[in-house]
Amino acid sequence: MTVQPDNDIAALFDPNFDEPEPAVVPPGALPPSWAAAMAASRGTSAPPATAPAPPRELAWSRVPDSPVPAVPVAPPAPVPVAQPESAGTSKRGRSKRGKDSADAEFARQEKAAKARVDRERKAVRLKLVGVEGNVTRTRTQSTAWFVQPPGPWNMRPVGRQRRYIQNEGLVVANLAESGVTGLHRRLVRTPWPVRQWAQAHDAWAEPIPDVPGALSWADYLRGQQHAMLWGNPTQKGRYWGVELPPRSALARGLDTVGDWLLPVVETPGLGAVARLVRRWAREAFLNEQKAIADHLATIERHLSGQGVRARPATAAQMDYLLLRSASLGLPLDAEGVISGGGDWEQSDVAALEDLANLELTPGDGYTTVRGQVGGRDYTGYAIVLTVGRMAPLPIPERMLPWQVIGDPSGEPLEWSERIALKTRSQTVTSLRRLTSKIEAQFDHYTVEHDQVPPQELAEQHALAQRVISDIEEDHSGLSVRTEGWYRVVVVGSSPEEAKEKVSMLQEMYAPRIRLEQEHGQYQLLREFIPGEPLANIAHRRRMNVEALSAGMAAVGDRIGDRTGVVVGQTASIAPRPAVWDLFAAHEKKHKSGLTPIVAVPGSGKTFLAGMLVYQAVRAGAYGVVLDPSGPLKKLAQLPEFRGVAEVQALTGRTSRPGSLNPYRVIVDPRRDDPEYDPAHIDYADDADPVAAAQAQYEADVRAAEAERISVAVSVLKMMLTPARLEHQWTETVLQTAANMVGGGRNHNLNEVLAAIASIGEGENETNLDLISCARSIHQDLSLMSQLAEARVLFPGEGAVGDIPDADRTVRLTVLTMPGLQLPPEGTDPSQWTPQQRMAGPLMHMAAWMANRLVYELPRYERKVLFLDENKYLEQTGAGRTLNLRIARDSRKYKVRALVCSQLPDDYLGVDGTDDKSALTYEVIIGDLGGNAHAIEGALKLLNLPTGEGYESLLADLGGGGEDTLDEDTDTEHLDQARRFIVKMADDIELIRSDWTHFVHLAHVFEALDSRATRTAVGGAA
Repeated sequence: MTVQPDNDIAALFDPNFDEPEPAVVPPGALPPSWAAAMAASRGTSAPPATAPAPPRELAWSRVPDSPVPAVPVAPPAPVPVAQPESAGTSKRGRSKRGKDSADAEFARQEKAAKARVDRERKAVRLKLVGVEGNVTRTRTQSTAWFVQPPGPWNMRPVGRQRRYIQNEGLVVANLAESGVTGLHRRLVRTPWPVRQWAQAHDAWAEPIPDVPGALSWADYLRGQQHAMLWGNPTQKGRYWGVELPPRSALARGLDTVGDWLLPVVETPGLGAVARLVRRWAREAFLNEQKAIADHLATIERHLSGQGVRARPATAAQMDYLLLRSASLGLPLDAEGVISGGGDWEQSDVAALEDLANLELTPGDGYTTVRGQVGGRDYTGYAIVLTVGRMAPLPIPERMLPWQVIGDPSGEPLEWSERIALKTRSQTVTSLRRLTSKIEAQFDHYTVEHDQVPPQELAEQHALAQRVISDIEEDHSGLSVRTEGWYRVVVVGSSPEEAKEKVSMLQEMYAPRIRLEQEHGQYQLLREFIPGEPLANIAHRRRMNVEALSAGMAAVGDRIGDRTGVVVGQTASIAPRPAVWDLFAAHEKKHKSGLTPIVAVPGSGKTFLAGMLVYQAVRAGAYGVVLDPSGPLKKLAQLPEFRGVAEVQALTGRTSRPGSLNPYRVIVDPRRDDPEYDPAHIDYADDADPVAAAQAQYEADVRAAEAERISVAVSVLKMMLTPARLEHQWTETVLQTAANMVGGGRNHNLNEVLAAIASIGEGENETNLDLISCARSIHQDLSLMSQLAEARVLFPGEGAVGDIPDADRTVRLTVLTMPGLQLPPEGTDPSQWTPQQRMAGPLMHMAAWMANRLVYELPRYERKVLFLDENKYLEQTGAGRTLNLRIARDSRKYKVRALVCSQLPDDYLGVDGTDDKSALTYEVIIGDLGGNAHAIEGALKLLNLPTGEGYESLLADLGGGGEDTLDEDTDTEHLDQARRFIVKMADDIELIRSDWTHFVHLAHVFEALDSRATRTAVGGAA
């Protein structure tokens, strides 16, 4: 079936959606219950009544005949059909007295009752008679519908969350003051746009060429979609139905007469009268809408303001609201059944009744829903729960919004709210009438019967007086009262499963909120359809608009975009894919590309960074990885990176002498860079742009020379013992020798050692202490330069350690340092061996080397830089300068810099200097080991306040289970996916780095971690 672009259900409620694409097909559109049912019956075979249809593709791809198999979908279970009686059997001649006769009579009565129930059920018709634009109408009432986009909630300060609630409450209060008397709010679910993500990701990427025999780009995209579909992600769409003033008697009469004449519309003669009456009815409705145009404009202004930001529902959104409401209990339909045409006639409304066949067996407590979705028959069992008694709710201080409490269950819950708004005068009048009744009862006890009245009377009287006082003294509007009925529907693939879900949901809401399972489930389910009346008036909840808005049904997990690479899935309210455009900060927001990844060893930060680098390089970015320990070098050996990846060893037998020479690693600026172009905007106000550009270039060349001198001094200082560093003349000797050599690119550290030796020989120097210090330093550094690890810093005789420029044909470069001996944690530096002391300068220059490989590439190219063990960079001023350069220049050079560290202090500056927290647009925080100081620093990086409960969340990061050696109580296997707090712009969410269903990337997991079982669920170090 050809699907029009306007028919993408998943795109209807996507705020980032620009150009609609064809919809996702099941099973990604199915709620979890349906996916589980299909998985359970996957082994059963369909009856061979007809030839099997060719399998349909479940994911979008540029290559339609991709060898990656589609996720199998089990055929629906056959519905038992009553067998007809034999043609030659006659009950009349065979009926007998006694038991057989009684059974036959009972069967006859049962059959007659069933036929009577079927007739009565068919006689039930929808109250809806038409849709004009975003307005639905019944014969007595019109309702205007608006759509509210999903909003944020998690990891927001309590003050901001309270402001969210109050802003929505003020919108409801303003509607009441504008004359609105009733609302019908509906929360619907739509499938997360997996197919749209794949198409946008393909357009966003510039994928590397496919390698024969390796995972192709088309198969990679297909596998990513299948993995997302297995999670059955959904997103919310919240409708506000605002009841308009009641329709006139003339309009109602014309609608009624037009309905009576509907069967004779095509009849000659009388049909002309019928068509004329129906045209009059439509014109009467349109005239009513024109008469209340100002009222509609006021409603739209209130709803579009801060707090709701709703817009009038489009034609496609109206179609989805009606079709979804009429098929509750069936899977989410993402096959493009939306026409998008907009206006509905009464004959169109009648088609809603054919979408699903509702059956109710008295006493069962559920409604059986049968229908077709995507060409397949499904049977669901729906139970509608009503919000009952509610205790005081500490929202937002200690609770989620009360309509979101059930979302963490993973069930795609849908809500229907029928709300009556009471103005201040109406509420005060009704409360005064109530207090008069209470006072009369009080007098009845005390005056007429001389008895002590019940205490409840006094309490009710005091409560009513307090509410009256609050309303009369309130000037914010938040005291406006409401009366409402709040229903939520639960769907299972079997009656038992539906009841289990009900029990689970009731337990989640207990003890503060009771969810009641009422009688009349059929009428309760139909209440979700626009225009249908209330099923009953039980469990009416009375509350002010602030308590009403504390439900915040539209909020959810909001992070990332619909374009970039997969980070994991959200884990706070409702799970859905967390997708990140690594270069949106550079290309759209003009922000820094520095991304700190802070976590203790074994928390999964290296695995996560490796997955981000892999996905970025596949999408065409250049990747540079500094991995001292070496496991990430296997990324360069993956089949799909054949010919475009290389591993450079910076230590060991295969390393090049002088490859980390500080004078060669730091490059001069390029004269042809755009920032030195006289036409650049920076020189527009200069009298001589050419001279200004040349002066800027020369200044940057001098800065590079000064930076080489600074880095050379830092490297040599890191080789010295703490006792030598504490000598008062050490800094002077090193700085003097480096200045003697100069900052040109044709120098090396051997020349600095020679300059130190000349100082020690007393040439042009009379200070004996300085001479003595220079001799000692030269002796120590000469010893260090003879180590095998030092060959990359000190080139051989007559060489400067030249470094080749970055090769643009190489997409992934992994820098490793085999044999590097990192100092043990907690060991005093004075106890370090010479090899361990050499680790600092090697790590330091390796980071500069990685930085050079990235910044040598053209600025317009996308680049990913991954630096591990950032703590060694922060130990020196030159290292902190490198981090600051990465933070500030990554935007201009389009670099996503993933910098790992174990403590937030590396980015905050332990002494208050070099604080880079303001430059971190994205932050990833993992398990901090419960360290209070680290948690405090992480909150500063995340720009979150202290003392609002975030500390406990950060302390509980890591795997979901408890780590113990007791095999009987070990729960670590329950959730091995690592968890991170991820900040992207102002959005902060809890993310599970879960790769369970990404089976097409099993070879990547194996390259990132040798423990394939743990890797498959995202649990690597």
